Amino acid sequence: MRSPTRSIIPTIFRELERVAIDPDILARYRLKLRYKVCYHLGSSCPDVDDVVQEALTRFLCAARDEKIRNPESTGAFLSGICNNVIQEYRRRLWKEPLSDSDSPPERPAAPEADLLEVRQIIGVVMPQLSQRDQDLLRAFFLEERDKEEICRSMGLSDAQFRVALFRAKERFRTSYHKSVKRTAPEKH
Repeated sequence: MRSPTRSIIPTIFRELERVAIDPDILARYRLKLRYKVCYHLGSSCPDVDDVVQEALTRFLCAARDEKIRNPESTGAFLSGICNNVIQEYRRRLWKEPLSDSDSPPERPAAPEADLLEVRQIIGVVMPQLSQRDQDLLRAFFLEERDKEEICRSMGLSDAQFRVALFRAKERFRTSYHKSVKRTAPEKH
């Protein structure tokens, strides 16, 4: 199988003859572009040669169509094209999904001993909270009910729900840390 870089080189030389660009200058541009792309995308990026090739192809098309207004600043024009190709490459990477599957990755299950310990701590901390905080935390986290459903059942607006949930979590966290500090010396 031929690499994409090797297969397009004869095409580039035909374009060079038509546009009248010295192949040595183009080779220097290619090295500078490769350095620039490696700097912006990282030298471990597998698509460095493809990005450089795309920038050169666009440059040759612009030169062929006589879109270069100032021939003295050909290097700057090529650098601008390269910047655009790098930005397009990054956008494409950001839009591509990270994994092939549509489902989110599963969290590993906690060992039974850890689950038992967490349940015990929750059992100790929850009674220390007000009834409203208990109901709110239980409905949202343990029963996994919708926010709208909880707001209707508790008579809260969206803003009140967010504030009440935040405060309930803070109170739970404070009680939890106190409980953990009390049980930590017992284990050692």
